[in-house]
Amino acid sequence: MARGRVTDLAVRNQIIQQHQNGIPQREIGRTFRLAQFTVCSIIKRFTKTENSRPGKDPGRTLTMSDREVRLFRRHIRKNRHMSVADLVSWARQSFVKTISEASTSRYIKSRG
Repeated sequence: MARGRVTDLAVRNQIIQQHQNGIPQREIGRTFRLAQFTVCSIIKRFTKTENSRPGKDPGRTLTMSDREVRLFRRHIRKNRHMSVADLVSWARQSFVKTISEASTSRYIKSRG
């Protein structure tokens, strides 16, 4: 979770530009009144992802919408002794999506 104030995207781009021009991180921090660690984090994210936007790296895309997740959770609670294969076949019929058994098991394990 992010703490402190959010640095603007334009400021982030200026920090990256100054870094590419060879200005030291400490001096960049002084000009923008930011901690050296913040400047270092912005530069590190840019060199790692070639993107100056803050936030988490994109991961696996969700296969189900929030509504489908709620329905699935309700179905699991009502039929707690149902096998994973039966849950998967129910989800495939109900949501008309391909959902793997591994995704279902991972969902059950993470949600309890």
